[in-house]
Amino acid sequence: MEIKEYDSSRISKPNVIVGVPEAGLVGTIAASYIAQQMKLPEAGYIESDLIPPVVVIHESKPHNPIRILGLNNIAIIMSEVPLPPKLAVELGSEVVRWAKTKNSELLIGITSVPFEGRMEHAEEGKTPHVLALASDSRLSDLVKRNGTDSFEEGMLIGTYAVLVKQSMLLGQPNLTLLAEAYPQFPDPGAAAAVIEVLNKTLHLGVDVTDLVKQSEEIRIRMRQLMARTRENMKKMEETTPSLYT
Repeated sequence: MEIKEYDSSRISKPNVIVGVPEAGLVGTIAASYIAQQMKLPEAGYIESDLIPPVVVIHESKPHNPIRILGLNNIAIIMSEVPLPPKLAVELGSEVVRWAKTKNSELLIGITSVPFEGRMEHAEEGKTPHVLALASDSRLSDLVKRNGTDSFEEGMLIGTYAVLVKQSMLLGQPNLTLLAEAYPQFPDPGAAAAVIEVLNKTLHLGVDVTDLVKQSEEIRIRMRQLMARTRENMKKMEETTPSLYT
């Protein structure tokens, strides 16, 4: 596996945000929306024999399914295809290695906690709860000051687990944000909740109004990816316990 940049000088000492498909597609939705709102150019892609032969089309333009968008001190790595276990491990390891070579200030994984009560909370107008897992006390104190609770008990699997483990091994500052999300449906509302936490942490200034307004359109557009992701997660859970709180 290799991360290929079109111009390695365009990104330097970045905050790296990672979003891949899991419950609610929270990471993929959030990463895509942030890149769109910040008008981040495509800066590279992931090359691997483990990636299925897929090209995704947006506005009549072909794109690699796992790619980098970014400029200066912000980089987003996002996937629009589910990641089977071997690909998840290789991607997580390569992303941390790349972040270290770019002198990354912070590596942030965006994921979710499948929450059966999400529908009821949505009907009551409650914002999805976001939890944070920080690699050190400084980061933990930072997110707590921003009103985000710590993820105290549970388990991570897949790409985000590898990001945490490899960050610990290589000394890469790491933060994982987990939003309560629909287990079976794309969840733009949960993605919006995570972005609000990122706004406080990184001072991104990303307005989530359009994301909330377009929730139904996004759910329809991404339902096929959600179905494939559920199948992939089911296979992974056959050998690994699922994330719990």
